[in-house]
Amino acid sequence: MKITPTTLTINQLFNNQSEQFFIPAYQRRYAWTWKQAKELFDDINNLNPGDQHLLGNIVCLTAPHSAGINKLDVVDGQQRITTLSLFLKAFQHIFDKQGEESDRDEIEKMLSSKGPDKVKHQKVLLGELDNPDYKKVLNQKDVESVVNRNLQSNYLDLLSWIEVLTPAEINTLHFNLINNVSVIRLDVYEAKDAYKLFETINNRGLSLNPTDIIKNFLLGHASYFDDETLNEVKANWKALIIALDDIRTDDFFRQFMSMKLTRKLTFTYLTDEFKKYYVHEVKDTHNLPEYKRYNKIKVKDEDIIEDEIEELPLEEEDNGDENGVVETEETMEQDQNSALLSVVEFSKMLSDYATVYSKLRKRKWKNGKINQALYNLQRIKSFPSYTFLLALFTTEISDKDKLKVLHMIATFMLRRHVCEYRTGELDAIFSKLVLTLDAEDIIGEIKKALVADLPDDEEFKIKIQSVSFKGNINRAKYICEEVEYYLRGNTGELSVNGGNEVHLEHIIPQTINTKKSKREYGDWEAYLGERAAIRHPQYVNRIGNFTLLGQTLNIVASNNPYGEKLKEYRKSSLMLTQNILKDFPEFKFSQVEERSEYFSDIGLKIWQL
Repeated sequence: MKITPTTLTINQLFNNQSEQFFIPAYQRRYAWTWKQAKELFDDINNLNPGDQHLLGNIVCLTAPHSAGINKLDVVDGQQRITTLSLFLKAFQHIFDKQGEESDRDEIEKMLSSKGPDKVKHQKVLLGELDNPDYKKVLNQKDVESVVNRNLQSNYLDLLSWIEVLTPAEINTLHFNLINNVSVIRLDVYEAKDAYKLFETINNRGLSLNPTDIIKNFLLGHASYFDDETLNEVKANWKALIIALDDIRTDDFFRQFMSMKLTRKLTFTYLTDEFKKYYVHEVKDTHNLPEYKRYNKIKVKDEDIIEDEIEELPLEEEDNGDENGVVETEETMEQDQNSALLSVVEFSKMLSDYATVYSKLRKRKWKNGKINQALYNLQRIKSFPSYTFLLALFTTEISDKDKLKVLHMIATFMLRRHVCEYRTGELDAIFSKLVLTLDAEDIIGEIKKALVADLPDDEEFKIKIQSVSFKGNINRAKYICEEVEYYLRGNTGELSVNGGNEVHLEHIIPQTINTKKSKREYGDWEAYLGERAAIRHPQYVNRIGNFTLLGQTLNIVASNNPYGEKLKEYRKSSLMLTQNILKDFPEFKFSQVEERSEYFSDIGLKIWQL
């Protein structure tokens, strides 16, 4: 491994105008928040005279320098380099306001690159997702359309932290930043060495997450092949990152691996299990350090000490044929070459699964009913189900059957949540459920598997009447909408508008004993009767106290607050709300109980497998 380490001040790092720092599109997006930016600011601002501050290592994949602009791929350090450039830009803005032209122009040189044609280019070039935002922040134009708010907020924070300083303090901070802060730049000339080096380096900022490690593991293996292979894998990884924009990539990889392993997997073991899976699924992995770790060489029986024999699984006790022949590295390599996927094919598979995962999370299917069913799962809080859904939506199955399965999962999740079953079991349940997709009768097998962990009718009926939906308003709104559809005969002709167009309404208000609540809603405390303030928290978030309303309440407080609400309810065309007018001339705690039982009767008909 050929590495050229160079200790550079920030002035030296940025002042070589023939170099440009390139953040490849396959890298994660700019992710530093104010916390990391403030730590950087404080570290530099608190330097004592004569002190130096080392920011750590930056790994650059370089090529021999040419006469033009030399683009350095930043393999590690993109968060710090980007933040430093925002720091410099903030100083440039301040010096421009102060009329300090020489300092302003010096920073302009640091933030730009030039080739023989003298045309200015950005010193730091971010990937496709972030670079448009980065340019807007640098130029402070159209910043309201910036998608990655970390870029704009960190720039403004750095600017505000500098502006409160005195002119002398600003000059000292600027001097320290460019002259007394250093990095160790590690220039690496082979891609495989750069990716290998990445994992071994610890630096201040955001610690390596599983996605970072998986990316470097994958690109590191691809770098053992030709440039075309490496570039194809980079392109596939870039497609994965773009597909998962605004989604935690670690979540995708954990649920992808849980799907492949058909068992629960925690983040602690994610990277290790990914590497193990990769070694067994991809060709030509024998040159990876992980190869021997995950393909243990089998030995002859007589070489195993007695204490170890009992610990071997039964199927592994016979390690050779009748002549005592054992598997060697050579035979393992032959097995490797018969693996299904090349590194390019594997990276394309990851990208394809990421696209499906994104469409599930963002509800981007052509079938609107599927998108609505996925939205319902999100409102119920069914995140663990994505492990199974990722497998389901990459299986040849009709949209009609997908909708059946989505309804079954909604039923399963709603019943478990209402009955307050342990959520920690769900990852294991949905990982194992993937196995049903190999069955001839997929729908039947899914149903059979879900029933095993489903609360029964009696338990569901009792719990839905008393459970509190505090903190789960979306789940309560989903229940009300489904009851509304049931009352209309599930004709599919109408849908309840989402967002702010239809509100989830507490019939008995959430607050009843403050001056403001009495001013806005009337004296509910007196209306509800004895011990109202004590009993109120037990009833206010039960399902029977909810309805749907297509407009914001505009009531006038009176001695009969429920009567005033009824005037507003008459404006609604929703059957759930109209039924309140018909069935409940008054509404107190006993009516909440009565209406909750009403919901439970209908709920048993809707949420059935």
